[in-house]
Amino acid sequence: MTRRLLPLLVCAALTVSAAARAATVEELRKAADGYRAQLAANPNLPDVQAALGETLESLGDINGALAAYDRGAKGGSDRALVDRGRLFVRQGRFADGRDDFNRALSHNSRNVEALAARGHSWVAEGKSKRAKAAQADLDAALEIDPNNPTALNARGDFYLAELKPELAIADFDKALKVNPKDDVVLFNRGVAWKQMNHYDRALRDFNAALRVTPGDPMTLAAKGDTYRELGDLLLARDFYDAALKLEPRNARVLEARGEVRVTLGDGPGGEADKAQAHKLDPNVEASS
Repeated sequence: MTRRLLPLLVCAALTVSAAARAATVEELRKAADGYRAQLAANPNLPDVQAALGETLESLGDINGALAAYDRGAKGGSDRALVDRGRLFVRQGRFADGRDDFNRALSHNSRNVEALAARGHSWVAEGKSKRAKAAQADLDAALEIDPNNPTALNARGDFYLAELKPELAIADFDKALKVNPKDDVVLFNRGVAWKQMNHYDRALRDFNAALRVTPGDPMTLAAKGDTYRELGDLLLARDFYDAALKLEPRNARVLEARGEVRVTLGDGPGGEADKAQAHKLDPNVEASS
């Protein structure tokens, strides 16, 4: 989840839905088979192509998802355009993503999902000079649909990037009223609480997110960061260990664990972690 401007920021506007991620692999495969059956009977269903793309993306089949989005977009599905644009943004193809959002908005200037996704693309890219454009899109989306959870989460991420966690939490709270078990929003609200040094509330949200998606490496790493800030380095190391078992090439977490191991007296192990982190990403920095 490049899914962040802040070191541990995740956003619903840039990820597949919480419901899709929470589904089992078997359920997702059955859903994909169902969409394929519909399309075999009637290929001229562009929104079904978009739904197939979303399902394949949840299964990790990025090439298959892109192919489905392409077919949906050619068939005139704005849903496919927005979904493909979000995938492009996750891949770091920000201009391509905004091209798709702009195409969808040219068909319907009140497309809330497209407005939210375009606004958040500037945040994901780290273009602080486009903060006004980002906020304009996000505010416009929420003027149209004040309770849209995707737009609320996207604007919350924007406020986090602007170091305004109180405003971010207000948006995350509204989004969670719509879906209290959205693990992305729970995670983001935890990041906001941590930004405000409310570590107990941050841990509560991270734990709630893990109940929805057990073993998520980013959330495990966020708990490691939180315990590190609290001064409990042993627990911090344990959560970094757990995150790295699931995502062993995460340079940011390797760097963080390396610093913790050095502080705990394991100099060789810590330096090895840090060397591996810098091999993977020479510009890596550990956040706490």
